[in-house]
Amino acid sequence: MAGIFGKMFDMRSKDEKQRDFEAYSKRIFPYGDSHKEKVSEILTALYPKTNIKYLRMYYILLKDEMTGEDAVDFEAAAKKLIKKSMIKVTPELNADLHALLLADFEIDENLNFPSIEEIHEMSKNLVNKE
Repeated sequence: MAGIFGKMFDMRSKDEKQRDFEAYSKRIFPYGDSHKEKVSEILTALYPKTNIKYLRMYYILLKDEMTGEDAVDFEAAAKKLIKKSMIKVTPELNADLHALLLADFEIDENLNFPSIEEIHEMSKNLVNKE
């Protein structure tokens, strides 16, 4: 209900809302639609049987938690979001997404992400550190 009332009483102008949305989109996918598509391709390759819309949304929410005003580390973000997720979140899924996010933070406009095998290897290393 609070979401409905929040939208009803949002006093920002249409231009302000558009600017905020564009700033949010730039923070999540700084290289635009091609960045979003590349991440979606990788997510689909990692988890082909999982609904891509829900998987991408979980990824976006994780990245939002890690890059927003009150940024937190991956573990805190995952813990906060696990009950809100529309997909089955496993330790393996979280490790793969953590590895993908770390790669995402390091890429440039060329969007040269690691291969699926490299992401799996990175995720294994992340699990072994814990």
